[in-house]
Amino acid sequence: MKKKLDGADLQLHRQFVRYGTNAKEWMQKCILLLPEIQRHKIWAKKRFGSIYEYAAKLAGMSHRQVDNALWVLNRIEGRSELMKVVEEKGVNAVRPIVTIATVENDKFLAEKASAMSMHELEVFAKGVRSGKCNDEVYEKLQIEFPRARDFQPGKVQISMELPSEVAEQLKKLKGDRDWGELMSEFLQFREEKFQREKPEPVVTESKHVPAEIDRFVCGRDNNICAFPGCFRACAELHHADGFALVKVHNPDRIFCLCEGHHDLAHRGLIENEHLPPAFWRVRSEPDRASPRFAIDRSVERHRY
Repeated sequence: MKKKLDGADLQLHRQFVRYGTNAKEWMQKCILLLPEIQRHKIWAKKRFGSIYEYAAKLAGMSHRQVDNALWVLNRIEGRSELMKVVEEKGVNAVRPIVTIATVENDKFLAEKASAMSMHELEVFAKGVRSGKCNDEVYEKLQIEFPRARDFQPGKVQISMELPSEVAEQLKKLKGDRDWGELMSEFLQFREEKFQREKPEPVVTESKHVPAEIDRFVCGRDNNICAFPGCFRACAELHHADGFALVKVHNPDRIFCLCEGHHDLAHRGLIENEHLPPAFWRVRSEPDRASPRFAIDRSVERHRY
């Protein structure tokens, strides 16, 4: 239970908040000056051993803060819209997207950085780099390197350590076949097993996923985010059809999502949700004609 502060305590608290806010504001101003300090070697002219010593002694900045600030600010040099976000929210507000920032996509990314949390931006940028974005995103970003998805090989090499008896059994099961065929067979058996054990959909007004369906979905998805290419742990069970619309817990349409992809889903930024997760992509803007759009906005206002 939150206790109310009396007059003296409240005054102390307000002073601390005011000083803390001022401290963060002035630290931000120092950070923004670092590239010019480095460029003109002010630290050397003032007889400091390095820019790190200069920043530490004059502004109380750590080695890591200096490196982070210089890396971000140098990467977005000439990107005026992203610089405005940095001036307002700090360097960490744009850090996840600086590797995909260009002069052409400056405004587009600045809008994302203003609206999204740092974690959401990390997920968004990863989708761009891995090719898990739709064509509209690529068009707006005008990325300078070819799409990662066009260079993803049809096969990947996986190395693992197994007990000798298990390895021998697998070799016998494989026989003259390709390893891919054996693994596909195992996955098919697994899918068939889950289909046999799948609970029936539950129509209800309650948004809480029934325990039986919860266990089924988490087991099927192995408690890993279902979004393509993501291997983060499950943070939320997501109704791909929108529970508020259908009022049903359908195990075929509920999926494990990490926090970042769940946030993007409720911003309307996952495309093809009506299809299995293998077809999902990050989209640049929500589909405002979709029945989900108003619901996503409502959920977003409730959550943030």
